[in-house]
Amino acid sequence: MDVSNTKSVNIERAWLQRVHTMRSRYGFEECEDRLRDAVAAAGMRLFAEIDHGGNAADAGVKLRRAKVFIFGNPRAGSLLMQENIEVSYDLPLRIAIWEADDGNGTMVAYRTPGEIAEEHGVTHPVVAKMDENFAKVLGGIS
Repeated sequence: MDVSNTKSVNIERAWLQRVHTMRSRYGFEECEDRLRDAVAAAGMRLFAEIDHGGNAADAGVKLRRAKVFIFGNPRAGSLLMQENIEVSYDLPLRIAIWEADDGNGTMVAYRTPGEIAEEHGVTHPVVAKMDENFAKVLGGIS
């Protein structure tokens, strides 16, 4: 594979690619259900669920329950991609959940739409609404 035309990594921008982690007070199944409901209530579409725990079990590997939810609003995401197509790498939005080590609740990992937009130099006004809707989703599972 020829990578001679590949852009070099901008170390200054790399630190922006942060992932937040929080603890949900809900058990895994309830967190899953609440996440699905919160995505729909925020007017977004759930595109996919990746069941890492289930896939690991199918492969004969023991792993606690863990899923990634991929969701978003096609119009909003497309507006960001019009400004910088490279943002497509980080869209749709995603939230990962997994059973907490101590069995107390569910861990949640995410990046906000605003952080993703900033990383890619996207300044479209729709980002504020995306952040607002994303906060509603997080509020539904915190």
